[in-house]
Amino acid sequence: MTTEITPTPRNPVLLVDDDAMIREALGQTLELGGYAPITAASFIEAKDHISEGFTGVIISDIRMPGKDGFALLEYTHQLDDALPVILLTGEGDVPTAVRGISGGAYDFLEKPCDPKLLLEVVEKAMRTRALVMENRALKDALDQALHETIGFLGVSAVSHDLRQRIRQAGRVGSSVLISGARGAGRGHVARLVQELRDAASGLHRVDCVSPFDHATLECGAEVLLLCDIERLDEGDQVRLLQHLKTRGDQAVFATTGQDIDDLVHSGVVHDDLFYHLCVMRIHVPPLTERREDIPILFDKFLREEIDAGAQITSAEGRLAAQGLAGLDWSGNLRALRNHAKRVAWGLASNSEPVSLKIQLERVERGIIEDALRRYAGHATQTAHVLGLPRKTFYDRLAKLGIKAEGFRES
Repeated sequence: MTTEITPTPRNPVLLVDDDAMIREALGQTLELGGYAPITAASFIEAKDHISEGFTGVIISDIRMPGKDGFALLEYTHQLDDALPVILLTGEGDVPTAVRGISGGAYDFLEKPCDPKLLLEVVEKAMRTRALVMENRALKDALDQALHETIGFLGVSAVSHDLRQRIRQAGRVGSSVLISGARGAGRGHVARLVQELRDAASGLHRVDCVSPFDHATLECGAEVLLLCDIERLDEGDQVRLLQHLKTRGDQAVFATTGQDIDDLVHSGVVHDDLFYHLCVMRIHVPPLTERREDIPILFDKFLREEIDAGAQITSAEGRLAAQGLAGLDWSGNLRALRNHAKRVAWGLASNSEPVSLKIQLERVERGIIEDALRRYAGHATQTAHVLGLPRKTFYDRLAKLGIKAEGFRES
């Protein structure tokens, strides 16, 4: 059964205490700290504000008439065991505090509360809650993406555009040249296009490397997938082109790991071969251009390992997913899949941690660049969509070394 989500203000803190003076004093402290206190004098008043969709934290006195703070803690965790509850105890009441922590309380504070300490604890609890809500949103996004007719997962704008290109290629029976770094999913894209065209015919993969054995081009009823055509020397490219011409209009797939226009211009790829293969082009972006998709893909790969027998809890998986978008995935999907495998089977190493500052800057860069790409480098429109004042947005561009004009259409 889905719990109804009640709209709540930004940075909400549910403050529960039967003492009106304490409620007012703590409420003022929270307001000065940038939070939106929601006050309640009892368990009965408080419970109506609690739901799975509550984005903030709860602060509750333990000793109250009727049902006490422990009852509120238990009720809260029945609805959402990841919702932080901070309990208020009397000075020196250590046994009560220990009982609260054992019962799942996020933290406890002694009354009267030091304002600075109160805000520090609330800030930490808010960050914890934000991660929980983010992970849930990502899971929902995964569930939505899994129902896409195209099996290329992702919620980023570039992934959406790629799915559009795959759909277009699936409706046309021509040859397709797929570019992108190794491990980005070029072969997967070729398979998706072929499935849209003819699910009964598979792909015959041929690694292009000189000296080239042209006997490998015999594929029967399957469709050729020529991988990394730029590795063939000029003679092998000519012979490959001659073979393809004997096949008439039969479509083939080809991949390249470099900029195909540069390869043709420099003579690395024969222009006749290029024109024969490049009826339609699809570029597969690296993970650095679709960082929003990384947690979704990681969750998918992790589920595959769990299905294969890996013993990892959902909590451990969520913990492992934190900060992934901020890492440098130079190996693309292969590296991410291998990392998920290591995490699932307990083989991951934490020997080289990346600082939070670097992780956040990488994530921020990915979000800003994705938005600029979506709005063709128009800074004012991008700032508006991201909810940033223009000056703040330009400051972030300068800080991250991003040039908006580089995303404008020529």
